[in-house]
Amino acid sequence: MRRKPRTKAPPPPPPPRKRRTAEDARTAILDAAEQRLVASGPAGIRLQEVAADVGLSHPTVLHHFGSREGLVEAVVARALDSLHTRLLEAVRASPQGADQLTTLLDGCFEALADHGHGRAFLWLALSGYAPTMEALRVRALAEAVHAVRCEHRRGEDPMPTFEDTYFTVLLPALALLAMSVTGRPGHDGEADDEVCGAPRFRAWLARRIHEHLEKG
Repeated sequence: MRRKPRTKAPPPPPPPRKRRTAEDARTAILDAAEQRLVASGPAGIRLQEVAADVGLSHPTVLHHFGSREGLVEAVVARALDSLHTRLLEAVRASPQGADQLTTLLDGCFEALADHGHGRAFLWLALSGYAPTMEALRVRALAEAVHAVRCEHRRGEDPMPTFEDTYFTVLLPALALLAMSVTGRPGHDGEADDEVCGAPRFRAWLARRIHEHLEKG
């Protein structure tokens, strides 16, 4: 007997579209688009693919954001707002010693690396969406640090200048941003106590920053 030719199995059906409130739909779209932003940069945000990711129709995405460009701008604004909020919360913890400052830098690094914000920011910068460090609102962070610094050193003469505080904040911001994308400096091991490892670098940097903020 002749065997019947095998027929290919039909492709799996697309995920069912879910009924959501307008706010839930908007949040789901932004979440999916942000994941694509972190993975592939702004060019990776395509409306049909984002719609498929969340089980919504292409017209629904257009209804919420108007265009692909509108979606990209909304994702950029939300990602930078989220990053700024996390960093500002860490700064306002007002660390009083090098150990506490190390914890602050670790928290900033986590916000940049573990949540993909550092990678997203550099994608944006390379794509022309966030061309300067001010997109990270470094000045606002420096103002928060400067207020704490001046309060701590009240009555000293001369008082530290804002420019000095700004540059002191800019230095670790640049270092942590680079590390969040390129990985750990020095060796490739994972141990926290590894010579030249990232945790040791952040502790060293915290001591230098603390010394300067206290005495510089």
